[in-house]
Amino acid sequence: MSKNPLRNVAYDYLYNSIVTSKLLPGQPIVEQEISDMLGISRTPVREALKQLTAEWLVKYIPGRGTFVEEIYKSDVEEIFELREMFEDAALKSAIYEITDEEIDKMMQNLESLNCKKSSEEFYNCDRALHNLIMKYGHNRRMLYFYNSTTSQLERLRRVSAMTPNRLQASTKEHLEILSAIKERNLYKATEKLNIHLNNVKKSIFSICEQMNLNYKGMI
Repeated sequence: MSKNPLRNVAYDYLYNSIVTSKLLPGQPIVEQEISDMLGISRTPVREALKQLTAEWLVKYIPGRGTFVEEIYKSDVEEIFELREMFEDAALKSAIYEITDEEIDKMMQNLESLNCKKSSEEFYNCDRALHNLIMKYGHNRRMLYFYNSTTSQLERLRRVSAMTPNRLQASTKEHLEILSAIKERNLYKATEKLNIHLNNVKKSIFSICEQMNLNYKGMI
């Protein structure tokens, strides 16, 4: 992230608006409107948009302007294909290196989640588990490419959560993954991980199809 504070203000506002669907897929983004609302010049807004374009959250169409990137089925397929490939590979070493203490703490955090807690707490737990697996993969290049999808994953994580009871189901799936890791059962942990990723992917497709006017890239 840039050390330019105004650019960061613009980036944070736009990033959060996109991943939380306050700005919907296909919605135009007008530099002047954003700069007026934030009380800053257009330059940091333009810089923030360049970064978001690199992260595949916005797109610039010559002669038309800048828009929130749509969610295409092919993009979701590609992202989850990469996730499965990277996380399965990382799990081969992570399953023997993640400590019982780390597992117990993560399971405790997951078990403490309930309907009264914010969805952000769930997102934090979800992110922590998958990042922990990747951390113990000990492959810097794989981690680099995995991290390049972070912004898109944050957006899709929240789309998936729109599915009724998806947060509760994901919490159960996470606990099953952690239990298998604690048993040091690679086959079982890989199976549970892939079932979880496939369920999340299916929930994203379901929500996008229901919202096809806003997620028209899914049609």
